[in-house]
Amino acid sequence: MTDADDLFLDATQAAELLGVSISTLYAYVSRKRVRSEPIEGTRSRKYWKADIERLANKAPDSVSAAAQPPLLSLSRITLLTNGGLYFRGQDAIRLSETITLESLAALLWQADESKAFGKAPADASKAWQQLRTSLQELSVQERAIAMFPMIERADPRAYDLSPEGFARTGAAVLRWYATLLVQAPKPSDQPLHIFVARALKAPTHFEDIIRRLLVLSADHEFDPTTYAVRAVANVGVTPYQAVTIGLIAIQGQRIQAERFGASRRFLEEILSESDGRTAAIRRLRSGEALPGFIGGSSPTDRDPRAVALTNSLDLALDGDREWRQLREAEHVIFEATGKMANFIVPALFIGRRLGLRGNELALAGLGRLAGWIAHAMEQFHDNPLVRPRATYVGQLPAGDPSA
Repeated sequence: MTDADDLFLDATQAAELLGVSISTLYAYVSRKRVRSEPIEGTRSRKYWKADIERLANKAPDSVSAAAQPPLLSLSRITLLTNGGLYFRGQDAIRLSETITLESLAALLWQADESKAFGKAPADASKAWQQLRTSLQELSVQERAIAMFPMIERADPRAYDLSPEGFARTGAAVLRWYATLLVQAPKPSDQPLHIFVARALKAPTHFEDIIRRLLVLSADHEFDPTTYAVRAVANVGVTPYQAVTIGLIAIQGQRIQAERFGASRRFLEEILSESDGRTAAIRRLRSGEALPGFIGGSSPTDRDPRAVALTNSLDLALDGDREWRQLREAEHVIFEATGKMANFIVPALFIGRRLGLRGNELALAGLGRLAGWIAHAMEQFHDNPLVRPRATYVGQLPAGDPSA
């Protein structure tokens, strides 16, 4: 067992390791870059060795992993800038004009689309047929969390974590999630946006809106749910398991309370009034939050994904009462605060219009699965097994006074 004093250096040792004078060492202590403890019975102090080694960039091999960027620094998937969103270097908004989720997934996964999505997964889970009625009261995410382990076990190829195997299983994950979303009897080999639109009996013009929503939802760089997916992918898990972690994370109270749930309730307020202005003005008057709306000095500062989706809805829903109400509320809020609807607002509206009450964002979630799978692949295939180390900031151990 290591003696506590072995975790410290005296002033001469610390200064020598850092290559600085004793006075500079004292300055590091005063700036709280190095922690120290008094040496009992003397006027001298001892210095926390880990702090010294960290500053000297001479951490021992046992903690060298802490100096590596384990999960959150390096990625080739998504570039998020003030000017736009790019998937593998390609403008996401331009891609959303024509591309399908399958084609985007192939791009994100660096896979052959025809091989990954060649045919629908086998109707592998008898459990789904038996449990469909029992699970219909659950949210879409909860259905997937319940069913994915059984679906995975019925398909031994899911354990092939090679790039080609990962992509093939990833395609099955997307198709099974779509099946659970619409509660269809089995997966389909139709394009996902068409399968969902037909199963939900959406108007014909909504097929393209669904396609665009799925593409624009695919990834938004390192949000908290993506971090969770990458963390578990680090140890080597199947696409079903990686996605399940994302689905668990997205139900977290912080995300639900601060983002999704609050935005959903505000949208309901807006659409339940006789006109779109009433709910917005009521919140403005009371000083309440405006969830789903973000600040900006001009309309050009708005999330480009929200702009693209809103423009599509403007064309498809010209004259629609509820859409007009939402646009009226957006206008009032922008005039009063400069805030504009974020991507979540039109995404919620689409889910609501398609009858996914209580599951409005599950459709956008289908797109997000493609991004999670891309991050899981990248973390597993492009990085070694990482053992992150904590930077301890608690109470330092005292030396043995009897030594």
